[in-house]
This record gives sequence, C-alpha cells and structure tokens, in this order.
Amino acid sequence: MAWSTYLLALKIFWRRIGLFLTANLLWIAMSLPIVTWPAATAGLFYLARRVADEELLADPQPAVIADFWRGFREQWRRSSLLSFGNLVLLGALLVALRFYGTSSLQLLNWLVGPITLCLIVWAGMQLFLYPLLIQRPDRTPWAIAREAFLITISYPFNAALTLLTTLILLVGALFLAGPILFIFFALIAVLQTVGLRALLAQRGELQLQLSADQREERTRRGSPRSPK
Repeated sequence: MAWSTYLLALKIFWRRIGLFLTANLLWIAMSLPIVTWPAATAGLFYLARRVADEELLADPQPAVIADFWRGFREQWRRSSLLSFGNLVLLGALLVALRFYGTSSLQLLNWLVGPITLCLIVWAGMQLFLYPLLIQRPDRTPWAIAREAFLITISYPFNAALTLLTTLILLVGALFLAGPILFIFFALIAVLQTVGLRALLAQRGELQLQLSADQREERTRRGSPRSPK
C-alpha cells in the first residue's frame, strides 16, 4: 500500500473515530461467542466500506452504526462459510508442514519450502478476504478466496508491505494493551478497505476518490450512490 493510501485511510479513520470506536467495541462484544465472530467482522468491514463511500465518493447517505448490524445480518452466512474454509485451509497447511517437516524421508522434507510459501500467501490473503466479501456481494466465498489469492500473488510487494504494517500495529496494540485495542480492529478494517479500493482503482475497476470538482458536482446534483 502506498504511503498516500495509508495517510488517506488514517484521515478517514480519524474523521470518524467516534463511530469506529463504537463499532470496535461492538465487534469485540459480538466476537466473544466465537461463532458470531465472522458475522461481526463482516459488519465491521461493511461499516468501513460505508464510511469510505461517504468520505471518498460523497455518498449522500451518511454512515451510521446501524450499518454494522446491517452487514452483520446480510453477510453472516457468507462470512461464516468464508471463515470456516479459511481455517480449514490453514489447518491443512499446518498439518502438512508438520508431517513433511518431521518425515524421516529426506525427499519429503523438500516440500517444507513450498508449503511455507503457501502459508505466506495465505497470510497475505487475509488482507483482502473481508474487504472483497463486502465489495463483491454477489460472489460465493470460494470466488472471494480465489480473487484474494490472485490479488496476493499479483501484488506481492503491496501485500507484504501491508501485512508487515498490520503485524507492527498488532505488536504495538498487544504491548499497549487496553487503550489501543479499543480502536485497533476498526483501524485495520479501514486500512484494508481503503487498500483494496486503491488496488481496484489501479486496475480501473472503480474510482478511489472524487476530485474537488466531482464532489461539488455530485453534491450540487444530489446524485445517488456511485455504482461499485
């Protein structure tokens, strides 16, 4: 993710920090039962998407905390299937890594390298799974995972830099504990949402941000939401 994209995401987060603080607390509360964690994460990313639309595309409908619950209700099934498949894949990779890494056959030990590479790609995919889930409401979880995989291997430097940044923020959040955790997960949702939009804008799929003239024209005409 380019430095300008980071700054844009941080600006959006800071402007709506009160809303994101509330959403972050809701996410923590709804994630405690474990089984509702995927739906809560979908709700958090849905809200992040709505705020991004409002801030970047001058969406006339303001983002509110009710958007969290809307994403929770609408995406619980797809998010649960996506998370289940994601965890199954991780489990399979870890089992394979342990099996081939401890095998007495030296030939099988050579598979540790490719499997480790697959684990790194899996980690990179986590940056795009939920933003894509919200961005592609008509696609299956399998199609979402496939696109996340393709984006990860197509933009390896971008994925690696964003993943490193996320890990640094996570270490900082764990070190500082309480205060940072109240906003950390919402911040990650905004960073990943804006990061995906920047990549899709590079591909010409959508516009990352309206210019001042475009924003003024949209406000003047009171146009409906921009198609995604």
